[in-house]
Amino acid sequence: MYLESVIQTNYPSMTKKEKKIADYLLNHSEEAKNQSISTIAEICGVAESTVFLFSKKIGLTGFKELTVLLSSDSKKKVFEGIYEEDSIQAITEKVIETSTQSLETTRSLIDFQQLEQAVDVLINSKKVALFALGGSSPIALDGYHKFLRSPLEVEFTVDYHMQLLNAGRLGKEHCAVIVSHSGRNSDMLRIADILNKNKVPIILITGFNNTSLVKKADYTFIATTEELTYKDIGIYTRRLPQMLIMDLLFTLVMISDKTDSIPSLDKIQDAMHFTK
Repeated sequence: MYLESVIQTNYPSMTKKEKKIADYLLNHSEEAKNQSISTIAEICGVAESTVFLFSKKIGLTGFKELTVLLSSDSKKKVFEGIYEEDSIQAITEKVIETSTQSLETTRSLIDFQQLEQAVDVLINSKKVALFALGGSSPIALDGYHKFLRSPLEVEFTVDYHMQLLNAGRLGKEHCAVIVSHSGRNSDMLRIADILNKNKVPIILITGFNNTSLVKKADYTFIATTEELTYKDIGIYTRRLPQMLIMDLLFTLVMISDKTDSIPSLDKIQDAMHFTK
């Protein structure tokens, strides 16, 4: 688990005081790793209890684990940005390292009990509909492409108005998979409201905790985003963690004892034969 990623994941839902602590830890990790809870509280102008509760809010057991992750981050955070003088090899290594960190942090945040429950919902649904807009659409399209090989009835369209219509046609016997990095897109929130009204179970793949969309979802999986800076512009590794979650859902559905995936795969293989 990388502390920077965990803080960024929870940052949007933090209070002003919590953001002061977060900003200090993100910008002064080297100093903070050796400081006491009272010192950090004094520097940030908050109570010691606020620092402790901050640690709990980002999913840690307390301040001690916070200091452990600070020390760990300082050792692992080799790359901070891309510079004009960097060689192609250096840039390649930085991008790969950043992507690897995103995947590792995403893995550490997976709730396996919730994952099992989400897979059961998928398997028992009469239809699975995927919803995504903008940059998240390719992830939903990739999921649609994968789940077409499964026994599940699945649908996806990139058109927003058609997604609205699809949401209105679903019921509690169906399932929705939403991909939304921010969890704040007003159009996607409108779709989620329709799904909630129709009591459709929602599986959400998103980048942040405690957003409006998270509150509307039944099962949430956080796909964290690492950042490489270049001329004060953030270059994010967003899609790999999202695809990881989608691949997990697909794989677990396919190998489940509750699904007979072989006939479905045979039909797909027969259909694909004509494309060769």
